[in-house]
Order: sequence, then C-alpha cells, then structure tokens
Amino acid sequence: MSSNVQFLDPRKSQNNEIDSILRNLMNIQGVSAAAIVDSDGFVTHIHRDFEINTDAIGASVQVVFGAAAKAAQHVGHHLTNMVICENNDGYILSTPIDAGFILALVTQREALLGRVRFELKETIPVLKKLFTSYLAN
Repeated sequence: MSSNVQFLDPRKSQNNEIDSILRNLMNIQGVSAAAIVDSDGFVTHIHRDFEINTDAIGASVQVVFGAAAKAAQHVGHHLTNMVICENNDGYILSTPIDAGFILALVTQREALLGRVRFELKETIPVLKKLFTSYLAN
C-alpha cells in the first residue's frame, strides 16, 4: 500500500526562507550583496549583483567582525551589534545572527545607510528564530 504522505525536510524549508530574506534585502536601494557567513568564515547563503569571491568575503567578514568585537571589549562596550566598514565605493555591514553566524550586506556608495541599518536590525530577529530551529535539526 502506498502512502501519499510526504515528509518535508525542515532544513530545506528553512533554507528557502533564508534565501527569501536575502532576496528581500537585495531589494533595498544600493544593496549589491547579502550573505550569511558561518563561524569558520564560509558563506552558507548568498545573493549578489556582481561576481564575488565568496571565500574571501566570508573570511574577511569574520576577521573584521572579530577584530571590531575585540576592540569594543577593550573599551568596555562589550557586545557588538553591528560593524560598518566604510569604503570608497560603499559599505559592508555585518551583524551577528546566532552561533557564530553573521549576516553581511555589501552596498554601493549611494545606498541610504540609515535605511539599510534599519532593515538589517529588523531582519536579525527573524533570522535568529530561523537559525535556532535550523541548528536544532
């Protein structure tokens, strides 16, 4: 007897949700890449408008975030919520999610930094909830 019951892979569903969130972040004016980087510096999810070396961006995001967090501790600021790296051509914003994962956005210079920061801060609680269940499976 065959069954019509289909088992859903919860990780596949969560991956689809994460990809959807990254696509939505890409809709913000000036955002050219959105990536999730794990604690080892590997990019686990990415959406982008240009060719990018994912190994280099993943490792760099982890190193810069780690250095900024350490600097914050040295001046008594304790927990680092966001690191903004301003460059000639734009910004790289990185924010911790959970368990060493970081959300990183690359923007063009004309991006509205306040809007990007706002959307990033609104997105983190949603990703934290997804990652809590993602890491549990």
